[in-house]
Amino acid sequence: MAIATTELSVAEQVAAVRGNVGLFDLSSRGKLRVTGSERATWLHGMVSNDVEGLAVGEGNYGTMLTDRGKMLGDYRLIVREDDLLLDTEPEMGAPLAERLDRFLISEDAAIHSVGDDWSLFGVAGPGAAAHIADRLAVDVRELEQHGSLTAATDHGAVIIACRNRTGEMGYDLWMARDAGDALWAALTADNVADVGADALEALRIEAGIARYGMDTDDDIIPLEAGLYQAIDFEKGCYVGQEIVARMHYRGHPNKLLVGFRFDGAPTVESRAELFADGDDGKAQGFVTSVAHSPTLDAAIGLGYARTQFAEVGSRLRVAAAQGSAWAEVVSTPFVPSPFPQVQAP
Repeated sequence: MAIATTELSVAEQVAAVRGNVGLFDLSSRGKLRVTGSERATWLHGMVSNDVEGLAVGEGNYGTMLTDRGKMLGDYRLIVREDDLLLDTEPEMGAPLAERLDRFLISEDAAIHSVGDDWSLFGVAGPGAAAHIADRLAVDVRELEQHGSLTAATDHGAVIIACRNRTGEMGYDLWMARDAGDALWAALTADNVADVGADALEALRIEAGIARYGMDTDDDIIPLEAGLYQAIDFEKGCYVGQEIVARMHYRGHPNKLLVGFRFDGAPTVESRAELFADGDDGKAQGFVTSVAHSPTLDAAIGLGYARTQFAEVGSRLRVAAAQGSAWAEVVSTPFVPSPFPQVQAP
């Protein structure tokens, strides 16, 4: 059986993923299904990344924007033969479905919120592919990031997509909700670590992965968060494109999402402001995500710094529960990852 999260410390759960494999339940995430003969063409005009150019079994990461280029949410896409599947932050599934539905006019496409229809599990770690092969008899070693396949297993059909949620090799597993319990039992048998929300958050921050609602929101343009992997600069018109293209080709972000390492072990809170040395008047940034890194045994975080303070090695003062501390800008990911890091083109 699984080693329950109550039996393992956060550090032990993180170590399981970094060292071999861990399982986590993502079923609370929002899930959208797009159908209809014009589904790809229609969705292509609604989001920041390519849809029309993707083949069955491919996918990507993208964002949905306002007409001012600000983020309304992000998603991970799976292209199947008869539909498109997207997963979003838990609270964003219904709002994004409602917004997309308002843009449907005469197209042969439909958007469905299907969060209750699917279970969604994550398998991550250096041993993730071997674990899936052992438990489900499915070979996923050839899947590239965002690639997917559908496999028949003893527990029913399972959609498997290669995803980076922890900085380690990882896979999302989609299956019908009524098959979820049996599949979870098969995956977590024989003392495989069940990774809880706190450990998953520490893994995410160690990997330098921005999370919508924490590190990005409707005040952020994707390029400010360094989300170049979410943008197709060659595609045609989509909602918010003009602002994103103008920033990319003719300007630059005024602030950037960076990694911070905090001196000592201060209790820094999300949205704590950052100040230049000797200047208490004007904040030069703010913290968005914080965690104690079990891998590094250090206090780390993500946040925004004005461009002139976003270089690695820059130091900013941050208010903390014990008074104040220093936040040093460091490169991300904090922990080496097998996934390529997408830089500004």
